Amino acid sequence: MNIIPAVSAPEFKDIRNWSDNVTHSIKDLNGKVVLLDFWTYTCIFCLRTIPTIEKIKEKYADKGLEVFGIHSAEYEFAKNIDNIRMAIKELGLNEYVTGYDTNNKTWEVYGNSYWPKHILIDRDGFVRYEHAGYGTIDDFEEALADLLDLPYSNPNLLQDKKDGKSPELKDDLINGNSKEQENKTEQNNVTKIYGMHFSGMAPEICVGYSRIRRFGNNQKAKIDEYNVFTEPQTVMDNTVYLRGKWRWDKEGIKASFDHKEKHPAIIFKYNMASNANVIVGSTDGKSAFANIKLDGEFLTDEQLGYHGKRDSNSSFFEITWPHIMNLVKTPSPEIHVLEILPKTENFYFYTFVFG
Repeated sequence: MNIIPAVSAPEFKDIRNWSDNVTHSIKDLNGKVVLLDFWTYTCIFCLRTIPTIEKIKEKYADKGLEVFGIHSAEYEFAKNIDNIRMAIKELGLNEYVTGYDTNNKTWEVYGNSYWPKHILIDRDGFVRYEHAGYGTIDDFEEALADLLDLPYSNPNLLQDKKDGKSPELKDDLINGNSKEQENKTEQNNVTKIYGMHFSGMAPEICVGYSRIRRFGNNQKAKIDEYNVFTEPQTVMDNTVYLRGKWRWDKEGIKASFDHKEKHPAIIFKYNMASNANVIVGSTDGKSAFANIKLDGEFLTDEQLGYHGKRDSNSSFFEITWPHIMNLVKTPSPEIHVLEILPKTENFYFYTFVFG
């Protein structure tokens, strides 16, 4: 974690509810070391860090550490408390005290601009350390030992040599890869569903106009309106292409079947991934459906992801609430053209996420 100048920890601001139905405040936590975990259930790196936070709680809860999740929304639907509660249940976080920072006010007063973000507050109420992004327990241990007055031994160093020379880094750390940590991450439920990040993996791509980076259709599209898109003959890696009639919104896209092209589609050729995941939702709160194709064919049982389904004619998925869904899972990283074909008018698409 990064050491930062000690400043008084801002009070929680505009927390709608707490998952334990108790009102918490920074002032009442005086005398405790506090870890604030700023996260959102639509952030894959937040989800991949959950096992780390659970290990920290298990190891340090009886040593004076209090851990609070602060859920701050990345998408409008993630401001809905019912959706947050659903995510907490699905992720098995019912015992994890979470504040619903639906308007991101606490997120803002702590100077955040991304997810996840971790803040450590000392017993006197001063912010002392911060950590951004995915992390393992090794990234937190030294700072926790400092604030909790515990002995600390760097797990990434070999024992001192008998000749008195300085300790050395483990070979796998020198090579930039910790097999021990890799094995740890392989065992958690989030990784089993969505996969783990790795070097060269296809990037996360949002399709709403506020954050899209790679939009491949040649047509000039109007925002907040329906546009008709023509699929090109060739597609580039890690670039979004649309076919048919779609409304292009700030956060995502919605298909229309009111066009001669009766099979609107989202086409994405990912350059390398074992897990193809998507953030999707429904416009009316009812179940939405879409077919899945890989390289022009419906998925086989071996390719079907955690949330995918098959019938005698096709592979598809059903959206019952807005969240990250795993559509494709292969034994090793592969290159494929993923095609998503909405089957219902209420289907809504936000983002591609890979693992």
